Amino acid sequence: MGYKYSVILCTLATDGADVWKTPREILEPIAEAGYDGIDVDAEPDKIPAEKFQEVCELATSLGLKVPALICAWGAWHAGEERNLAASDESIRSHAVNYTKKCIDLSATFDDPPMLEIDAAAAKMEYPLCSTPRAELRNNFVKSAIEICDYALPRNVPIAIEPINRFEGVCGFLNSIVEARSVADEVGRNLGVMADFFHVNIEDGPVTEALHLAGDKLKHIHLADSNRQAPGTGHIDFFDVIRTLNTLNYDGYFAVDSVPIKPDWKTLIKDSIGFMKQVERTVELQEQLDNEMRVETAAAT
Repeated sequence: MGYKYSVILCTLATDGADVWKTPREILEPIAEAGYDGIDVDAEPDKIPAEKFQEVCELATSLGLKVPALICAWGAWHAGEERNLAASDESIRSHAVNYTKKCIDLSATFDDPPMLEIDAAAAKMEYPLCSTPRAELRNNFVKSAIEICDYALPRNVPIAIEPINRFEGVCGFLNSIVEARSVADEVGRNLGVMADFFHVNIEDGPVTEALHLAGDKLKHIHLADSNRQAPGTGHIDFFDVIRTLNTLNYDGYFAVDSVPIKPDWKTLIKDSIGFMKQVERTVELQEQLDNEMRVETAAAT
């Protein structure tokens, strides 16, 4: 059985494809390209409930599920500061409360979509955040516990997305290693999400990072090392698929390539086409390897 694929809708919006204005014109090409779902923006205070419901109902009618809601963390995306690792309690609490509203939104689904949580400061500090790492971790863990305790009885999955040092909090929660460590400390079914663009910068070989995430891996944001469509950079997607096969990964690949080149329709078509071909090739290679092992064993 092949892997499942979705498209992050706010990614398409950077190329002028605004699902909140022209939902059918956006969702029909996604369904026709063979996708299984869409990752929808989580902005309960900004997107009218009736418009959100309209998009989700149309998606369902087209056979598209909603595996994840995309929370906005960076100030460029959110339009405000939402920092779960903030030492300022008013800022941290505001970010937690925003997440709880997103959890309530997810809980309206029969099968609640996953939410990702990040560490993102309003101002970039490089090469290292001035707040001590231990303090940042304590703040984030406190937030994650509050969020997970709220999400668990509502059956809403939560996963940490580590963000690279140039976009997140420099020196904290940039890597899968850190995300897995925090998830283990928090417990409460907290998972890990891998964005291949961030992983490529912070974790070295993508496949090693996937092994580190292990059974905590819940969702993948799909892009190559250049943040473009898979197959256009230097990530070895054949090894990625082999690794995920060994991990029995059953989550989604969500297309997340920015800036979109050459256009959004080409991006979604080429991304799933490339990945399906990789899947078929790996399946054939594994079949041939198994046959060779059987023949070798029979001959000895």
